[in-house]
Amino acid sequence: MRIRVLIAEDFPLVREGVAAALARDPQIEIIGMASNGREALVLAHELAPDVMLVDLHMPELGGMMVLERLRIELPQVRAIVVTASEKSEPLLDAIATGAAGYLTKRSTGEELRQTVLTVHGGGSVIAPELTGHLMDAYSRASTGGIEELRSKLTATEHEVLRLVAQGLTDLQIAAHLYVSPRTVQNHLARVRAKTNVRRRSELARWAVLHAVY
Repeated sequence: MRIRVLIAEDFPLVREGVAAALARDPQIEIIGMASNGREALVLAHELAPDVMLVDLHMPELGGMMVLERLRIELPQVRAIVVTASEKSEPLLDAIATGAAGYLTKRSTGEELRQTVLTVHGGGSVIAPELTGHLMDAYSRASTGGIEELRSKLTATEHEVLRLVAQGLTDLQIAAHLYVSPRTVQNHLARVRAKTNVRRRSELARWAVLHAVY
């Protein structure tokens, strides 16, 4: 079985270059290409790709929102971010939102191909030039973040936050903890109050930064 890949990228030249680089591998099949985030989600539902390449900056629906929707609606799709950004914040946000790979547009065709193979096999890949951002994040967490976190959150709140970072919905968390969805929502409300973090994706990123993930 070939690896079925969907490409979401708004620049035609980049989109076609990525497709050409991957098409050289007989193990990979390009099943579709989208020029914006909304089209990408429609095609993902229609074509059910194994792997989806996602640019963060796309019209109509940004890449981060595409990742969030994929995590909820199509969790079986393995997502790889391919972006021009080399900043730490988008990297951490993408990982917290469920991306299995993160490459910059400086990557070679071979690096992209190997990333698709690795991610499809269940692994994760971060561009080597960006791994320092992750090291910095975990270093900050290890110098007191964990102790501070545990002092703020109860054991149950800590577990709810960890499951949020893994991409579970309120219903899935409720089933995991054998409680009602309302109870999960109450725990999340207290977590938001204690951390002063409101959006769900930001809670997941906060968990990554504090090594809860």
